[in-house]
Amino acid sequence: MDYDGANQRQLTHKGSISLSPRISPDGSRVAFSGISGGNWEIEMYSLDLNRTVSFPRYSGTNLSPAWSADGTRIAFSSSRTGDPEIYIVDADGRNIRRITEAKGPDVSPTWNPKTNAQIAWVSGRTGLPQIYTMESDGTNVQRMTDQGYAVSPSWAPNGQFLAFAWIRRYGPGAPGARDIYVMDITTKQFVQLTHDVGRNDFPSWSPDSRHIVFQSDRTGTEQIWTMLADGTNQKQLTTSGKNSQPNWSFK
Repeated sequence: MDYDGANQRQLTHKGSISLSPRISPDGSRVAFSGISGGNWEIEMYSLDLNRTVSFPRYSGTNLSPAWSADGTRIAFSSSRTGDPEIYIVDADGRNIRRITEAKGPDVSPTWNPKTNAQIAWVSGRTGLPQIYTMESDGTNVQRMTDQGYAVSPSWAPNGQFLAFAWIRRYGPGAPGARDIYVMDITTKQFVQLTHDVGRNDFPSWSPDSRHIVFQSDRTGTEQIWTMLADGTNQKQLTTSGKNSQPNWSFK
C-alpha cells in the first residue's frame, strides 16, 4: 500500500500463511517467510514479474528475512541445526553461513542501513528475549536492553537509532503494555513512543527517518498504524481484517 494506506493490493496467493515481508533496497523483490511442503521457508516475490520466484530451500524453520542495505545479502533465522540461529546468505540464496551460536532462540535480524556492517536481533540466550547488536560476521556482540521482554528491532536509516517493541515490566500482574520504544545505540538512552494502548509491535522506519509504521490492536484487531518518529500524530492506515508486520520500502 501507499504510505497513507491507499492502493492496498495483494501480492501472494499461496493458500497458506505468508509473514515478515521485507522489500529489497532496489524495490524489485519482496523476501518473506512462507509455508511450503509443510516447512517454513524463505521465499521470494518479484515485483517486476508479479510472481514468486525460486529461492533455495533450507532444512528446519526459516523466518524473518532482512536485506542488507546494498541488497547483496539476506540475514534470517533458521533452526536447520536444531536451535534457531542467525544466518546470512547471498541475495540468490547461496553461500549460507551462521553468525550466532548460543543456547536459546536467535531471531528477527535487521541491518544497520548506514554502515551495512552491523545487525540487531532478538536473542533468548539469557531467558526472556532481549535486543542485541553485532557485526555482520558475528563479532562484537552487545546487549541493548536489560529487562522485560524486547522484540522486533528496526534500525533507523541514519544508523543512530533502534525502534523495537518492549514490555519493560514483564510478568504476572506487572503494569504496562507492549509499546514501541526508540533507543540511541551509542548511549542506550530510550524514549517511549506509544503509551499503554493495546499491544504495539513491528515498527518500521520511513526512508527519511521521520515516520514509523507499526502494528497495533488498540481498536480490537491488529491493524497498521503510522506516527512521527517522536510518537506524535498516530494514525490508523488499515481497517478491514487483521493486518500485521509492516515494512517500509527503502525508496
